[in-house]
Formats: sequence, C-alpha cells, structure tokens
Amino acid sequence: MRIVILVWIVSAVFVAFLVSKLNGIVHGDLYNYNLQFSYGWALPYWSFERFIYVGLAVPAALSAVALALDFWRSAKGNVPEVKYVKSKPVAESVKPQMINGRDNSMLISCPKCHKVFGKPLSMLDFSAGKTRLVNVCPYCNHVLGDAEDKDSDDVRVADREEVVH
Repeated sequence: MRIVILVWIVSAVFVAFLVSKLNGIVHGDLYNYNLQFSYGWALPYWSFERFIYVGLAVPAALSAVALALDFWRSAKGNVPEVKYVKSKPVAESVKPQMINGRDNSMLISCPKCHKVFGKPLSMLDFSAGKTRLVNVCPYCNHVLGDAEDKDSDDVRVADREEVVH
C-alpha cells in the first residue's frame, strides 16, 4: 500500500511539472507564432489549469498525510502483528471417558435463553482494556463467564440423564 501511495504522489508531481511546461508553451512559444492575447481564450485556459492543479494537489496531499501517518504508526509500534501458530494434535487421552456405558460429558443451561448445550463457544473479549478468553452461549452469545469473573451468572451444569429430550 505504501508503494502505491508513493507512486501516486510521484506521478502527481510529474503531471504538475508537465502542465507547467504546457503553460510555458502557451504563454511563451505561441506568441512567436503570432498568438494574439485575448481574455476570451485566456480565462477558460487559466480556469482549467487551476482545476488541474487542484485535482492533482488535493489527492496528493491526502496521500502524503496518509503515508506519513502510516510511517508514524509503524514507528510508534501501534500496528498489530499477525502471528501464525501451528495447532497441536489432540492427544488420545483427552477423549471423553465412558462410565457405566455412557460418556461422562456435561450439559450446560444458558441463564439467558435457557437452551441446553454440551460445549460453550470460547471467544476473545476485547471490550475491556485487557483481552480475555470467555465462554459464550452458542445460541444467544451470552457471556457465561471466565476464569477471572467472580460475579458471573449462575450457569447450571447438568448430567445428560437429567435432561428430558
């Protein structure tokens, strides 16, 4: 992105230089070929010349500001860095245990929507100053609590046999 903005600024300066050379031809060389000055052609010419300069200057100035801000942010260290982490395979010993012919998984009842599910969603919460990992209801996105939360809602954990389907 920085290269595109830099190329745009350089090309805007080059076009402004070419327009100034064209202005030199009109106001210098053409008088040697008997050009007669008249406000009839001079006023529209000057107006279009100024429109061209404004059309080049405004986007070039905005691009220069955006480029300077981008360099300033990267020098300051506010640009987030993306890191890729390889996931580790799940160990065989993590599988749910079977007790008396049934799995030992629990069901959770959401205090807001009262729906029952087996595993909450784990999400990152960016609302506070420090990012934290929270458990969320997969149906209504209600935050169920986290390890640091002392005053969380009462989340009911039930055995599968208690729930009537």
